[in-house]
Amino acid sequence: MTAYVPFAALPHLDPIFAGIRGLDIADAEARALAIDPRRSLLLLAPAGSGKTSTLQMRLLSCLTVVERPEEVLAITFTNLAAAEIIERVLGALQQAATGVEPTLEHELPQYRLARLVLERDKEMGWNLLLNPSRLRIMTFDSFCASLASKTPIMSGLGGGKTTDDASMIYHQAIMETLKSVNDNDIPEALAEALEAVLRFSKNRFETLAPMFADLLTKRDQWAGRIMTLDPAAMQEAVSSAVLQAAQSAIALIPGSDLERAMNCLQAASAALEGFDWAATKPQFVASPDAMSYYGAFASYMLTGTGTVRAKVNVSNGFPAKHPCTVEMNDILADIKAGGSSGAFAQALGVLSCLPDLEYPARAAKMVEHFTVILRYLLANLTLAMEATNSLDFPEIAQRAIQALGAGETVSEALLEEDRILHIMVDEFQDTNQAQYDLLKLLVENWEMADNRSIAFVGDGFQSIYLFRGADLNLFTSVVAAKAFGPKEMEVLRLTVNFRSLPGVVSWNNDTYAQVFKDSAYEFVPSVPFRKGEGGVEVHPIAEGALGEAAAVTEVITDALAKDPSKSIAILVRGRSHLKRILPMLKDAGIEVRGKDIDPIGEAAPVSEVIALIRAFWHPADRSAWVTLLRASFVGLSWADCLKIAQGHKVIGHALRDEAVQAQTSPEGQARIQRLLAVLDGVQRSSRGSELAWAVKSAWIALGGPATVDRGQMDDVETIFKLLTAHTETGDLVDPQAFFRAIDKAYASPKAGAVTVMTLHGSKGLEFDIVLIPGLNKGGAKDDQPLFYFRQMEGVFTVVPNLGDLDPTTPESRLFKFVGGMVRKDVAAEVCRAAYVGTTRARENCHLFVCVDRFPAAEGEEQKDKEIKPVSGSLAECLWPAIGPEVKAVQPAFPIVADKVSGVPSKARLAPDFTVELPKSVFIPAASNDQIPTENELNDELREEEGTDYRAKTIGIVYHWFVEQIGKQGVDLWNEERVRTKAQAIASLLRREGYPTAEVPSAVARIIRLLVNTVNSKHGQWILKKRPGSGHEVQVSAYRNGRWVHRFLDRPFEEDGVYWISDYKTPDCPEGMSEDAFVAREVERYRMKMEEYGVAVRDAGVTLPVKKVLYFPAFDRLAEVA
Repeated sequence: MTAYVPFAALPHLDPIFAGIRGLDIADAEARALAIDPRRSLLLLAPAGSGKTSTLQMRLLSCLTVVERPEEVLAITFTNLAAAEIIERVLGALQQAATGVEPTLEHELPQYRLARLVLERDKEMGWNLLLNPSRLRIMTFDSFCASLASKTPIMSGLGGGKTTDDASMIYHQAIMETLKSVNDNDIPEALAEALEAVLRFSKNRFETLAPMFADLLTKRDQWAGRIMTLDPAAMQEAVSSAVLQAAQSAIALIPGSDLERAMNCLQAASAALEGFDWAATKPQFVASPDAMSYYGAFASYMLTGTGTVRAKVNVSNGFPAKHPCTVEMNDILADIKAGGSSGAFAQALGVLSCLPDLEYPARAAKMVEHFTVILRYLLANLTLAMEATNSLDFPEIAQRAIQALGAGETVSEALLEEDRILHIMVDEFQDTNQAQYDLLKLLVENWEMADNRSIAFVGDGFQSIYLFRGADLNLFTSVVAAKAFGPKEMEVLRLTVNFRSLPGVVSWNNDTYAQVFKDSAYEFVPSVPFRKGEGGVEVHPIAEGALGEAAAVTEVITDALAKDPSKSIAILVRGRSHLKRILPMLKDAGIEVRGKDIDPIGEAAPVSEVIALIRAFWHPADRSAWVTLLRASFVGLSWADCLKIAQGHKVIGHALRDEAVQAQTSPEGQARIQRLLAVLDGVQRSSRGSELAWAVKSAWIALGGPATVDRGQMDDVETIFKLLTAHTETGDLVDPQAFFRAIDKAYASPKAGAVTVMTLHGSKGLEFDIVLIPGLNKGGAKDDQPLFYFRQMEGVFTVVPNLGDLDPTTPESRLFKFVGGMVRKDVAAEVCRAAYVGTTRARENCHLFVCVDRFPAAEGEEQKDKEIKPVSGSLAECLWPAIGPEVKAVQPAFPIVADKVSGVPSKARLAPDFTVELPKSVFIPAASNDQIPTENELNDELREEEGTDYRAKTIGIVYHWFVEQIGKQGVDLWNEERVRTKAQAIASLLRREGYPTAEVPSAVARIIRLLVNTVNSKHGQWILKKRPGSGHEVQVSAYRNGRWVHRFLDRPFEEDGVYWISDYKTPDCPEGMSEDAFVAREVERYRMKMEEYGVAVRDAGVTLPVKKVLYFPAFDRLAEVA
């Protein structure tokens, strides 16, 4: 049994702590405490405070006190973040391995800490630089998968594959559940529940299916709780929440105004008709009668538009000149004059909509129905997953929790090799309930004073993942409790901002102190570390979306003119906010790099390839065929397309109908014949029935590559890869899954001076200049769910949607009340998204706000209505800071885009366009039936390295590193530098699947090959930088009706000769002389090298061509004459 005893002292770390405390920064003490492995803590790390560096140093310090590196677990949320931490840790260890101390004072603590880790590494035999996989730095999803797979019996996890698109599995489970309503032998409770839910949807399965699918994607947030609902506790939680809302609303109303209005209405109840409800004033809020009174009071005091009444008269119960009428009008006048009408109206608006204190009976019954249905739905989901041998991430997370909870203690569930002593969680504010529960299980048997520690790092003001279940209340509860499970936790705070210039930091401090003044925990200003000029500039725009686009373009143009090396980013809340901006930037010649911005299928070249796929897959898909005919590589005019579409229901048949063809233009007829020739050629091929091969072959033969640029080619290749991945035995396995995969894919980022991304995507990044347009645009409106589920007063509560048309029913009011709580959470997150956006800027941030302020007509005085931010917009959150500037915007009319009339033109290939094939390597096939398969061609041209996978893998890794050495300059490399790449070599070997136990010996061999190369006169000659040289240069040949692509290891020009060098990594076999071995290899590769020579001549090389083989194992160079 492992003994978890407290650390007595850590003298080896004391100099590290002292070094950090000695740094001249305001929060040095907190940073020193944060990396102490004896402390459990929650580190509040605002944007730009260097939290990743602090987390990395804590991980290093923990490694110095454990027996095995696996005892330290660091969890984050994205693969990118995990990879960054791994890279930083290994980088620190590699630097420490050089033994060269950094000269900068702030870098010394990390260097010395890494040296301590290397000493521990040597002492314990870890070999982390060669075995970085022993570092447990992973995402929540990866950790859950690892945990569940290592405990298959307790987790119930078999050998299923993980899928990130389980929509079809969900659909199967949902339909299986709903269709059971027609079965006569289902349990009565299920039948009753299904009938109730179907009444809600008017018996439309298609209405319910997406609602249930949405629930299944979030089931890790409710599945474990909805089955154990406590109706009594839920009733109490709802009552408490309603009372709290009522008390908060009443507190907004000035006491004297409220008391006078209630007294007047009480007097009216005795003298006038219709005011019986006001006869008794409530003494306390916490009663059904009091809630009823305040609801009636609010309804009476408000107008239909939600404002406080200006006066009362006979139409609303107060006769003229009656004393009560005079009194009430005086009260209303005083409220307006006193400036409290806004608060009064806000409070009355809340009170008028509050639900009853009692949980409605119909709602409770519907919750029972949902519980029954969801139990069967989850069972059908399990069956569907077993049938498809697939698991989604929520399922893996649940099974990981199940595994930990299966034994008497977590220690029984975890294997000895999986013991965890130190847990670190980055971005803790983004945890959802399931992840929180998993962490709780991991530490439930820990003790306060043992040698195990927890460290959570986060910033509540950067929690922007509500849509995926992140619950900020979990974070704030730990901050408030200063404890997690059995561990008391210190709450530390970083305050120094290393990212932004003082002007940006100051603006953010002032702005968000106001925005977050009612936050669950305190917003603390940051202290800028950097010096220099910079700041945040607000750009009010009255010229509309085009005016905004022009302003954005102007700012970027000026910035690039001043310093083109600056990093610039446009951050938007929604992709639609870029509609006018991107075209204007393009017109200005500014290239942009979009990250998850442009759906891949929206680009014309990609949509044309998708149309080609659809046309092959479904010959009767008319829209696909019309798109194909209009594609740039086919190029029919609209007039010809119309003739063909009218000629036959199946367009493929119309193309072959001579009568239809005769109606088209001469050019159209030529294009049709060209298209049919390609389609017929593909279909007659021995592989014509293979969808992925046929589509790509047709696209190439039609000249598709000639219609795209390099960036578009990447996107087209993505589509072809998706198509290949979704086909088996030549056809689509699941067409809907394939087209959904396309819908989820984004165009690959292109090279550009400006990065464009969403605010969510920018989290964790930084840029010199940030522009945020669309500040005054609201967010998307969410559809109402089947039910809301949330923690209310610490109780998991479910509120169903009964679909009542009458908004005044108790059930409707309760659903609306909880919906308001959800919308309040969303509004709070919008403010946090604004914080994330403006804190990305290192030097300058530009905010663009479009508002309406029209100029007055000529000769008239300017009259403006009050300028207000759009509800739910970023501008609404930032209004305290930006409102005065926005209201001062100069009047202007919105710029209107020019209207385009007529039929749009389109760039097309010429009707007689043909794919140019290298004649000298093109051998016409006598018969399509005799065309060799791709595998046969590969066999013919493959380097005959034998069947030794290890040798091939070593060759791949060697080639990759030689390419990097050549690109950087061989003169910059020596044996010492090569040896520092041992860890990177090991990583590449593992990625290629090299046997783990044999990686160290393979690393040693590759290092030997690389050292020989950089030290050798032959290697230096080959890798020397020259004009016209390259690395891994692709050449293509058309052989026997197939394109064959080969890569030249190192071609270059020298002294009027074009050299082709090819690397051969085998050792000389025992018993054979080097001369004999080289001679054998020259003959072995002669044909391939000759083909290389032919290919480069076909590509336009006119110089004499010479070919050589280089053997780095024994440093020999051999010409292939």
